[in-house]
Amino acid sequence: CRMLCAFLTAVLLGASGVLSQAQISVRHLDRLLTFCVSNSTEAELEKEHDEDEIFYVDLETKQSVQRLPEFAEKWHVGPEWPPFAQQEVETCRLYLAAKGEGFPEEKLDPPISRLYSENEVELGVPNALICFITDFHPAPVKVSWTRNTEPVTQGFNVTQYYSNKDYSLRLFSYLSFTPQAGDVYSCSVEHRALQEPLTRLWEVEVQSDSEAAETAVCGVGLTLGLLGVAAGTFFLIKGNKCN
Repeated sequence: CRMLCAFLTAVLLGASGVLSQAQISVRHLDRLLTFCVSNSTEAELEKEHDEDEIFYVDLETKQSVQRLPEFAEKWHVGPEWPPFAQQEVETCRLYLAAKGEGFPEEKLDPPISRLYSENEVELGVPNALICFITDFHPAPVKVSWTRNTEPVTQGFNVTQYYSNKDYSLRLFSYLSFTPQAGDVYSCSVEHRALQEPLTRLWEVEVQSDSEAAETAVCGVGLTLGLLGVAAGTFFLIKGNKCN
């Protein structure tokens, strides 16, 4: 069983069957996740439904943030959630402080990451890079960016943590940028399951007009070649029938 820096509550809804050796058919999964980090003020509470985050509580502003406003009527987020979240976080911190001998070692899972642009790249047109970091446990991770090996200190943000099915975690980091030819960006992730930061590189690559023309010519040539093969096959079959 994974040792968590959080208390996790999973409620199975719409389940049918007998809780023995019989199989259970689960239609929906509601999950309440509260986590805290040792020696840190970082903490969070969120509510999920079928892997979609319904809302989370911002403990700094003491406000609930709705993630799926189109379902606001179904999942009412009332004023009781911020104080409830604060109580859960305090309980989580007391639990961490009370851990001592006899507790199993917390399992460490290193993150994996992907780096890609939000939109198709056009030189001089504002865009965003997305660094997707997932499958790690426990929190926290530290995310940093570079442009042409120089540290980026502004223009990026990091989301709160989301939970995966196996209670590992994921998050996103977004960097606003304007593509310039030859620029190279990197997203680095630090986690205590890693011996060194996990770094992904992304380079601005845009086809020139001549390259695009060459691609178009190659596409036309391939299409004509395939049509020629099809026509040859057709006449060969017709010729065999005449014989």
